[in-house]
This record gives sequence, C-alpha cells and structure tokens, in this order.
Amino acid sequence: MEILGNYKTYLQGRGLSPRTISSYLSTLLRFTKWIEQTYGQFDATAVTPLNVADFRRQLAEKNKKPATINHALDVVNSFFTWAHADGIVSLNPTSGIKRVQEQKNAPRWLDRRELGALIRAVQKYGKERDIVLIMILLHAGLRVSEAVALRLEDIVLRERSGFVRVWEGKGGKYREVPLNITVRRVLEGYMNGAGEGWLFPGRRDGHITSRAAENVLSRYGRLAGINITPHMLRHTFGKMLVDAGESLDRVAALMGHANLNTTARYTRPSVQDLEQAVAKLAWD
Repeated sequence: MEILGNYKTYLQGRGLSPRTISSYLSTLLRFTKWIEQTYGQFDATAVTPLNVADFRRQLAEKNKKPATINHALDVVNSFFTWAHADGIVSLNPTSGIKRVQEQKNAPRWLDRRELGALIRAVQKYGKERDIVLIMILLHAGLRVSEAVALRLEDIVLRERSGFVRVWEGKGGKYREVPLNITVRRVLEGYMNGAGEGWLFPGRRDGHITSRAAENVLSRYGRLAGINITPHMLRHTFGKMLVDAGESLDRVAALMGHANLNTTARYTRPSVQDLEQAVAKLAWD
C-alpha cells in the first residue's frame, strides 16, 4: 500500500528507531485490515470518527489491555495527523476519540532481593563482556539500543571520574552520563589495551544487536530465577536515583527524558510496594 510506504518514510525522517517504526506499521496494518474486513477496501479519505470508535470498541471486546488500545489509537492518530498535514485527508477522524483510562502503575524495576540475585549470577557465571553490558545498563541507565551502539571512544575514564557519551538518544538527542566508581572499575579492566571500535563488538565488524543483549540478560535472569529485560535495569537505575533523594530534573537529565512526567513514574508505588503495604494489615 503506497500510503503506508510514504508514512514509513515520514517516520524514518523523524529519526524513530527501526523497532518503533516496525511497531507503528504493524499496528497500522491491523487497523487497515480491520477496515477492509468491516467496510471494504481501505481508503484513508473515507475513514470517519465512527470507524475509529468502532475500532477502539472491538479491541476492548477482545479484552486488549488499555495500554494496548491507547497505543493503537495513538498510532492511528499519528498516521492521520500526518495525512492531514500532507493534504491527503481533509479531516483527522481521530479528533475527539477518547483514550481508554489506564491505571497508572509504576514501571517494573528490580527490588533489592532480585538485584542481589542477578548480580550474584552475573559474577558467578558471567563473561567479562556480559558483566560490562549489565553494569552499563544498571549504573548508567542507558536504553539497550544506546548501550549496544557505544564505541570505545564514547567511554571517558579518568582517575576519579568518568562519563559515557550517548550520541543518538531518543529523539536523536546527545547526552553525557557520569560513571560511578563501580562501573568504572569494570570498564577499566575490560578496556585495558583496547584500541578503537565497538564497546560490544559483534559479527561482521558491527556491534551486537539489541536482541542479542536482551538474550544475554534473559540468560542471567534465568540463572537468578527472575524474569528480566534490559529496560527493567534502566527503570531500576531511575528508581534508585529517586530513592537516593535526587531531584526529578537531575534524574530526567541522566535518563534522557524530555518530560518530567515520564521521570515522575519512579515516585509511584510499585506492585511490590502495594503488596507490602497490605501485608502489614494481616493478622498472622
């Protein structure tokens, strides 16, 4: 479908990651197929607010989570906002369509027990590269895509300080994240004698992929008896900073957040926090 190809080009021009673009196009393709199955051939100019509302309702009838429904609505809105700005459609049919109310849960981070179990598993079974990867994710709060794309020259180590350069953060933003003594010690040994190139080299002169990094972390998660993703380590970084009393603007700068509301998630109680609160009322 030509219009989807043009929309993909628009997303690429915005600097979105290949994974985000794939997610947008997959969701949009489900919408267009639903339109075809329900109303006939997809025509962007013929889509009405009622069609979008019906799409939202059928997702709810399939027991999709509110976050999933809202993501779909956001993607459809993004598509028609672009189409309207480009003169393809005269009106945006998503205007006025309400999102589904979501419960504002805290992100999933590791508690102290889980973090201890992970670190023990990594120290006992980990390869040097894997230890460095996990320490970078945990102590610098990098996104996995940012971590795997690091080059050796992006790491600056001094006698009593250091930092990592993130050239292509979310939205193409550059930032520098200080490195504490824990991660500097790990990096010093790993980088000793190294020249130039990728911090985490992969095959064919490239770096390891985000999927490969996820698989590394999953392996140590299984050894530690926990389900874990790279983003959970990023959330743990943010939560530990907030718990240590750091201000939200500092945490936002370190994590590359454009909006303080994103950072404020780390002040919300987690599922474990709520469970512990209720447990205090037990009569046993």
